[in-house]
Amino acid sequence: MERGRSIHRRAADHMAEAWAETQWGAQALAGMYRWTRDAEWSDRIAVLGQPFNGWDMGQLLALRCLAGLWMEGLLTIAEVEVGAKPKRDRERLANQQALDCLPKDFLATVDLDQNGADDDGSVRWKTPLPGHFNDPATCESQPELIEPDWAPLEVGNTDASSTCFHLARFGALARWPYGDETLTIMQTRPRLLIQRWRGGHPAHDEVMDDLVEFSNWIATGRMLGPKMMRGMMRGEIGFAPSE
Repeated sequence: MERGRSIHRRAADHMAEAWAETQWGAQALAGMYRWTRDAEWSDRIAVLGQPFNGWDMGQLLALRCLAGLWMEGLLTIAEVEVGAKPKRDRERLANQQALDCLPKDFLATVDLDQNGADDDGSVRWKTPLPGHFNDPATCESQPELIEPDWAPLEVGNTDASSTCFHLARFGALARWPYGDETLTIMQTRPRLLIQRWRGGHPAHDEVMDDLVEFSNWIATGRMLGPKMMRGMMRGEIGFAPSE
């Protein structure tokens, strides 16, 4: 539903406004903006998001949360060669044909109608995928397998807040960005990491706490609707977002 997409943008925008009012948050958003303008990192950033409307504050906040997951060793990434770059949304059949050439252990399905769905399709894999994660103690990549499973698929442009949404809801996402011949599969460590944290993890962690607040806003919006969510964000309704 398009409503789900608009809600994750609203949640990111709302949190970014709160961040911008603090010295730490403003510096973090500025740092992410400088990062998006560094051509050396453009391909890696595109995996995390290629926002439809550019890198506004909400999308920079989402990018900071995703970068935090990686730096804290909470995200495993595996890459699979497609051998072709994705085409525009109106050429979904061509994208499906390209993904049909993935190794035989993969089943990638492009939603040929899409029609405002939360994703562009799905990817399933039948054998473990060799991936890697960042060791925060050494800042070096370490090998790790991603076990057979599935992930929603996002092709081409997608908001970084949408990437956060998928990782919060499913713990995984398959990304095929514009200009890239590689399908990247991301999975949180563990897969239900954010859901478990929402359930009341006792430890304090800045990245996870922000992702929990982000996912709580989305849960509230999906339950009560965008209009009620906007009222809560403006402080017109006197209760906090929750499951």
